[in-house]
Amino acid sequence: MVKIRTIVVSVILSMLFCTSSGADDNGLWEKYKTTFIQADGRVVDFYQGQMSHSEGQGYGMLLSVLYNDKSTFDKLYKWTKNNLMLRKDNLSVWSWGKRANDKWDVIDYNNATDGDVLIAFALIKAANKWQNNAYKTEGTKIVGAIRANLSVKWQGLNVLLPGYYGFTKNDSIVLNPSYIIPPAYKLFASVDDKAFWEKTYKDSITFLGQCKFSKYKLPGDWIALTGKGLQLSSENPQVFGYDAIRTFLYLSLDKVVPYPEGLKEISKIYKQAGSIPAQIDLSDNATKASVSTDTAPSGFYAIYSFAFSKSGDGELSAKLSKEAQDKLTNEKENYYSYTLYLLVKKGNDL
Repeated sequence: MVKIRTIVVSVILSMLFCTSSGADDNGLWEKYKTTFIQADGRVVDFYQGQMSHSEGQGYGMLLSVLYNDKSTFDKLYKWTKNNLMLRKDNLSVWSWGKRANDKWDVIDYNNATDGDVLIAFALIKAANKWQNNAYKTEGTKIVGAIRANLSVKWQGLNVLLPGYYGFTKNDSIVLNPSYIIPPAYKLFASVDDKAFWEKTYKDSITFLGQCKFSKYKLPGDWIALTGKGLQLSSENPQVFGYDAIRTFLYLSLDKVVPYPEGLKEISKIYKQAGSIPAQIDLSDNATKASVSTDTAPSGFYAIYSFAFSKSGDGELSAKLSKEAQDKLTNEKENYYSYTLYLLVKKGNDL
């Protein structure tokens, strides 16, 4: 009886969270556009000084495809092309906002690989959806640039640097696991070097499976690849939080149960505290108090709901999906959380 009930709850959850139509679903997208996308196609991150970044533009473009909204896609793409796609190597500058001189312009000309991957992913999906060769041509250029400029080998695995500059040292490479987006690599194999991207896809699943630290068995926001193996980066907060939560989303999208040991720990924390923390300290000196007292936002709850549905815990999944919906109504300007929530809603279309 318990097994049957779990299956029923899982089915209900997929109807609630991973559907591609419905008035409520489209209403959420309309609210997202009204709140975060300017008339000129700039996605605004209110929590970071109203700046824009390649990640936000890429997510916005991808959501436009998933919601079959070509006019919004074209606005986003135009702004991105005019303001971020300025480098000669076909990678985008990563940040745009208010500079020290009060002028709104590029802040940092380095790229952010997750932004480049998301923009290319969106362009190629748009090309396939709307039969537009220009999108495909542009997306393919970006994919080739990612392969040519950002790929490195580590212990036989293909991995992508987080950016062109600043992440390699003599004895280590610093990576952000949440910049690894396996579903995109699968699509890239259809337009660029097939052997490279098929290997990168397989290696990314393997690599993410190795990125687990402390008793919580969770990935860090930033990690270091050294001769001794994987370590938490000493140059960044040694936490599972704002960034690493996306690894659960991307693996779940690829039909992989993400970090099963970590999910069990998250479940324990939730059942004991009645909420899920925004971050967890993974460092060697972490104590019980290092589990953040700040509650995770809606988008995190949505991702956990998605992940628990993949692991077979349908009841917890359904409960978290309801809490995610409730939380979303109180998050007025949290671009990141809202974006993650919508990506989970459209999970079956990715």
